[in-house]
Amino acid sequence: MNKLKVLAVNLGIIFASLFVGVAIAEVGVRIAGLEGLKKISESTHAEYYPKFYIIPHPVRGWEHRANVSGWSINEEGKAYLEFNNYGLRGPKITKAKPENTLRIAVLGDSFTSAVQVSYKQTFVGVMQKELKKCTNFKGKKVQVINFGVNGYGTAQQLLTLREKVWDFQPDIVLLAFFNRNDVINNSRKLENNHYRPFFVYKKGKLELDLSFRKLDTSHANSYMITTVDKLPTWLVNNIRILQLMKKVEADQKKRYVGRHFKKLQANNFREPPNSAWQEAWKITDELIGIIAKEVQEKGVEFKIATVMSHVQVHPDKEWRERYTKTMDIQDWSYPTRRLKKLGEIHNFSVIDLIEPFQNYIAENPVCVHGFKNTKMCSGHWNATGHKLAGEIIAENLCQGF
Repeated sequence: MNKLKVLAVNLGIIFASLFVGVAIAEVGVRIAGLEGLKKISESTHAEYYPKFYIIPHPVRGWEHRANVSGWSINEEGKAYLEFNNYGLRGPKITKAKPENTLRIAVLGDSFTSAVQVSYKQTFVGVMQKELKKCTNFKGKKVQVINFGVNGYGTAQQLLTLREKVWDFQPDIVLLAFFNRNDVINNSRKLENNHYRPFFVYKKGKLELDLSFRKLDTSHANSYMITTVDKLPTWLVNNIRILQLMKKVEADQKKRYVGRHFKKLQANNFREPPNSAWQEAWKITDELIGIIAKEVQEKGVEFKIATVMSHVQVHPDKEWRERYTKTMDIQDWSYPTRRLKKLGEIHNFSVIDLIEPFQNYIAENPVCVHGFKNTKMCSGHWNATGHKLAGEIIAENLCQGF
């Protein structure tokens, strides 16, 4: 019994000492003004991406808010954003299609929503302007509707088609496919953001999985979950030392993730190197095939436009060659060739933006990606890139009508 008392006293002294030590350290870091990272508590995608125009969605994970406007000062560019009565970028619109009107629905991700530039500067806005000049439409009015949402993969684009697009009775559906991350977005094994819907194989059949509803927002970036995140939210958000520990570990993970993503994205440009990539491409191919089938069954034309990595159209040829060698890029054309082969199977055409962009860059060595307030020739299309894309797509649609 005496030994137990001694043990209990010793343990009490140890815990008391730890408590006093932590308390002193906590006071010290607060006096010093040191701050770390708090833990996000609300389980919504909008909380993880705190933009005024993003709201959670029970099926697609997140979507644009309707009837809002304001300045969006992003890491790239600066633009005044307006979302109409249906949460779409662009002017107000009715679901009922006006008489003598050709409607084009554009599905895509952040290259399509394009919050870095004004709406008129987006490739969708440029398409609208250029297609007005098309005489092949025989006097029909043209409406190009932007259904793009930041971060969407092919799965969410299929769900958008089913839940939203058909209400607007389009005549053409265009999918803007980003060759650097759309395949990754479609794979739970490769995608870091698990706070989204996935289509997964169950008994050999592709089925919608909405299990993200049970997750908290830390899973919106699974690579950035720290040891501290396993502790209760109230504890982390009230103890500065834990917040500092979270920040230190998060900073270490960021450095790793940056290198990891470069290597991961390089796998888009080679034959699938492992089973995870084979499945990711298989899912992507099947999702695109489903979109094509559902569109064509409505008597509507389906097309894909290829959105390229900034590396493919960097104006410095030597820089491109160094990057290609460093990252061991084996075949820049692989995604486009695969999409064209898929188009032959499912009877849709692919508008290849990459080759005409490269031809333009060869004659006009300018950056079509990037912004002066961040980094030129990197990231998303700037106004020059959008103008070029919109003109190429519009010309293709006009000639093919």
